[in-house]
Amino acid sequence: MRTILIAALTVCCVTVALAQEHTRSQTMTHAATATVDAKLVTENELVQVFRMSVSARTATPMHDVSPRVVVWLSDAHFVDHFVDGTTKEETRKAGEVEWVPARRHAGDNLADKPMEFIAVVVRAASPGGHAPAHR
Repeated sequence: MRTILIAALTVCCVTVALAQEHTRSQTMTHAATATVDAKLVTENELVQVFRMSVSARTATPMHDVSPRVVVWLSDAHFVDHFVDGTTKEETRKAGEVEWVPARRHAGDNLADKPMEFIAVVVRAASPGGHAPAHR
């Protein structure tokens, strides 16, 4: 089951990365007139897959993030701001994949180009459903 889930996530992410359609479905604003495009690409009982883009040199307001796998489609340079007042400057390379735990944060895209990534949000298993086997 674990192999099937990994394969399904990989197929979803590759399919999304190759897709050319990029429709603005949600816009958030901040003092620097930040825009965040969030497009729901696909979903099923196990996952929701979003394609996200944060405009160059803009900031997102404080918001909650659910646990997710992030696949970076572009290089990124950003600062995360957390509710406790701490900040963390980050860089990512296109093709990197990471697990992002649930958190509340705001962000600043420091780059001169949009920050693009795929967010794969794992849904809770349904009652009586099958959980992936841990090895």
